[in-house]
Amino acid sequence: MNAIICTILILALIFLLYLWLIHPSTGKRESFGKFTEKSYAHRGLWDLSLGIPENSMPAFQRAVEKGYAIELDVHLTKDHQLVVFHDDTLKRVCGVKGTPESLTMEELQKLPLSGTAEHMPSLRDVLALVRGLTPILVEIKQPTLHSEICRYLEPVLSAYEGPYLIESFNPFAIRNYKKLNPCPLFGILSERYAASLKISPLVKILSTALIFNVICRPDFIAYNFRTDNVTSLWLIRKLYHVPLFAWTVRKPSELKNCAARYDAVIFEKFLP
Repeated sequence: MNAIICTILILALIFLLYLWLIHPSTGKRESFGKFTEKSYAHRGLWDLSLGIPENSMPAFQRAVEKGYAIELDVHLTKDHQLVVFHDDTLKRVCGVKGTPESLTMEELQKLPLSGTAEHMPSLRDVLALVRGLTPILVEIKQPTLHSEICRYLEPVLSAYEGPYLIESFNPFAIRNYKKLNPCPLFGILSERYAASLKISPLVKILSTALIFNVICRPDFIAYNFRTDNVTSLWLIRKLYHVPLFAWTVRKPSELKNCAARYDAVIFEKFLP
């Protein structure tokens, strides 16, 4: 009998530890009103059939005109400028070798986006375009544990007078930014990772299960709704009631599916 009781106590302690690890920050739940009223155009309201590539100035202008919020991605260039671009490499969008971090802003802005006449914008240019007219969801692209991008990003966003959120797949990016400024609303991105993705299997498991919440204590969770059958996400929804963002919705039928389970959606390739 004593062995059974000890086993139950150990299992209970393990479960409590698990709940502590996945616990998000719950102190800012009442601050999300304006951030969950609109859908977020993924990398702007882009449409290559119109000559408007992702993460381009026309894509952001179109999102503002149509009344959508904006999701965008930020890298730190070789000369410590903030450039709006998604991929870790330049191959898919620009057709050349290298990474955003390996080139200067001037060099990057000479590269056409997806074969169009458009070029990578700086974050400052995008913020000047949006001017607080719609919320912006800024994804920090921090490929390593080094937080140099946060040191340059924080003063730019702090000077911006419009509404914005910050998110990242990298929990250290969120933690490092919080050390500079804990005031914004922060989110962690995650999904059930594909086997082909070349990262550590342990990192995949911990990220999928939202164990990395212990590192950054996010205010909201942004999850791939296609792979959201995850116990940790269900518990966070039921126990902690922090906002959940669905990414990336590409069909009206998917939007309907997400509406009942998520507080906001990030979409592309159609107009909600």
